Formats: sequence, C-alpha cells, structure tokens
Amino acid sequence: MLTVRLVKNCESGVRFVLSSILVAFCIACSVIDPIDTTFLIAELDAKLPTVVTSGNSPSIQVAVVHQDQVAWPQAFGENTSVDHVYMNASVQKVFTAVAVLQLVQDGLVDLDTDVSMYLPFTVQHPGFPEKPVTVRMLLAHRSGLDAFPHQFAWDTESTFSPQFRPPCPDDLLNMSHKEFLLASIIPGGSNYDRQVWVLEPGQDYRYSVSAYPLLRYMIGHLAGQSYAEYMHANIFTPLGMSNSGFSAGEFAGRHAIPYTRIDGENIEIPVWNGQGSMMHTTARDMATFMLALMNNGQYKDLQLLQPEMIELLQQRTTRFKGIFKSSDDMPSTGHGLGLFTFRGGWLGNGGSAPGFQCLFRFHPSKQVGYVILSNVNAILGGGENYESARSDIYTVQDALVSILDPTFVIRRRASEIWAVGAFMLYLFTVRLIVRWRKAQH
Repeated sequence: MLTVRLVKNCESGVRFVLSSILVAFCIACSVIDPIDTTFLIAELDAKLPTVVTSGNSPSIQVAVVHQDQVAWPQAFGENTSVDHVYMNASVQKVFTAVAVLQLVQDGLVDLDTDVSMYLPFTVQHPGFPEKPVTVRMLLAHRSGLDAFPHQFAWDTESTFSPQFRPPCPDDLLNMSHKEFLLASIIPGGSNYDRQVWVLEPGQDYRYSVSAYPLLRYMIGHLAGQSYAEYMHANIFTPLGMSNSGFSAGEFAGRHAIPYTRIDGENIEIPVWNGQGSMMHTTARDMATFMLALMNNGQYKDLQLLQPEMIELLQQRTTRFKGIFKSSDDMPSTGHGLGLFTFRGGWLGNGGSAPGFQCLFRFHPSKQVGYVILSNVNAILGGGENYESARSDIYTVQDALVSILDPTFVIRRRASEIWAVGAFMLYLFTVRLIVRWRKAQH
C-alpha cells in the first residue's frame, strides 16, 4: 500500500511539473502578428516621451528600426536634437568587427591566423608563447588578454585626471597608437606587464578593453591608411552616416555635452576625443548600420558584408552560464565576434564611457531594433551613482522592448519555468526512488 501511495503522489507531482513545462513551452513558442509600422510609431509617440522625461538624464537620443527603415528617430532633453553627436563607447566594437570581416572577405585576413602575421610587431602570450593569438580570439575576447596598464588614461588623454583618475605618464600620453601598443606588447616596453595576460589563448572568455585597440591598428595597417580613414571610406560614407566621425571638433556646436553623476547630481565634464580613434555618432546613423546587419549585410543597393560574414558575426563563440542571472539589462547568453547574444533572439552590444552610454540591440527575425544614447554616466563617480545612471537608459530600453517585442518578458520567464520544472521533476524522481527502496526493506 505504501508503494502504491508513493507512486500515486509522485504521479500527481510529475503531472504538475510536466504541465508546467508544457505551458512554458507553449508560451515560449507563441508568436504574435507582425507589428504594423504606423501602429508602432503611434505606440512609441504615446509611451516613450513620458518614460524618457521621467528619468534624470540631461538628454536621451533614440532611433528605432522596423523592417527596412529607421522608423522613429527622436531626441529628448536639454541641448540636443536627432543630429547631435554622442560617443557610443564599446558599441564601436561592432563597427570594428565588421571592418575586420570586410578584410576577411577580401582575402586580406584569416581569422585563425596569428595576428602577428598582420602587424609590424609580434603579439605573444608570455605564459603560452607556443600558442598563437589569433584574430578570431581577439574579436571573441578569448585571447587571454585583459587590459594594458594605463589603457583608460591613454584612451581619454588624461582628460579626467587627477580629479577622477590617475594621469597617464607623460612618456606614454604623447605616444601614437602604434607606439603605445609597442610599449605595451613587447617585453621590456615601458608599459609592458606580463600579468595582463590572464588566461590561456582560446580557452575562455575574458572581456578585454585592449583587444579591440589592437584590431583597430591592424585594420589601418593592412588597409594602408588610418583606422578612421578606413571606417569613413568603407562603412560611414557608403551607408550615408554623415554624422559619424572620430573627432569632436568635426561636430562643433552639436556635440552632446557629457556629464558624470556624483551624489545624484549631473556634473558637466569636458568633451573628449579618445586619441582620434573613438567614435562620435548619432542614434540614427547607428540605426542605418543596424539595418545592414539585420538584412544579411545589405542596405539598399549596398552590400556592406556578405551574408556568410553576417552569419559569422552573429555566431555565438562563448556560451554564458547562469540562467537566473539578474540584470537591468537583457540577460546576455553569450558572445560572438563583436556581438553579444541576448535572451529571446536579440543581438547587440552596450557601451559605457565617461559622460556617455549606449545600447545597441536588434532582433533579425522580428526585423526590429533600437539604439539609445545618453550623455550621462557615472563610471567616474561610481557606486550608487553608476547604478542610477544605468537605470535611466535601461528604463527606456524596457519601454522599447515592451513595444517592439511584447512577448519577450513572458518568453524569458518561460525559460526559467522550464528549468525549474525540469529540476523539480528530477527531485520527484529521486525522492520516489529513495522511498521505494525503503519500502522494499
């Protein structure tokens, strides 16, 4: 009788778990009718202004893409317009990755070749000198490299020193891009530190702020021109990105003023250049670039990248663990070659730099996406200020996703229900076996 009762109780529990999993599966697979552009714009007009103005950012610039157009470019706040220029920080990595893949499709680069083959100096991991550091590893943040000493100070030209950050030594600050890399990579260089190579090449993911500056130099070296000149000639100009460049001086009078947040207050900081290789742009320009990524590399009559290169760009090379990861941002599930993969089929990247934040997200199968730019950050202030500044831009993102992908939250929860249900089923099974064995004795 005990065995029968145990079996019946367990069967009831198993039916509950299985039904929960089935419901989760149905929700996860559910689809809704495609969004009509007119309806989409009406929804954005009705909801977004209130959401944006309820935050504490001096200004927010937004561009929404739908199908084959930039459907909704808008700017909110003080001293801004859709033509005002912001810095996009680490989102620039997506542009750099596309430039590298253009060189790949032109036969100038092989992703699995030692990057030293494409440079006038040798890049070598001091702990694993026999293992080449490849172009693919650098793109995928799997080279083992972390950050060179003084990378932040050199990038920002000591603009925020000494108030917020230690200054870059004068001998480094006055170096060119190539000179800084040589000083940082070659053993015995004035900025060399073998401890910045923290993992074995190719073995694991480690986000690196120094990997992409190395790739930027490689692009210019192979192209026989500066990185900035290459980007203008091969990406910005062909796409009509007339409000994008690498010098704040190009956009005098319409460059968004950067702010840092300290003790809850937005404090103006200087506009900075980033050694002439940091990108200044608008949400609308980036949205145009996004359209090419969403449509197999094609924008109007331009084939920015071949479809196989787009597939490679979006291919996940690292799978992140932690299905219950909690974040204000979309929980990321992995990283490809310059792009992060997010739950629900979304792709993109995010950027954070002194005075600026950027979110760049798109969903290829739904043919929607968005770019959000903000001119306040708190990486100089840190702590609660940092989270406060982040929440402003992520609140805007939440509102956009609720309109562009209404079932996203449900699908995300469905995956969690699926995982919990599977775990409960496992526990029920183990418990049944234990009790059955006891009953036999």
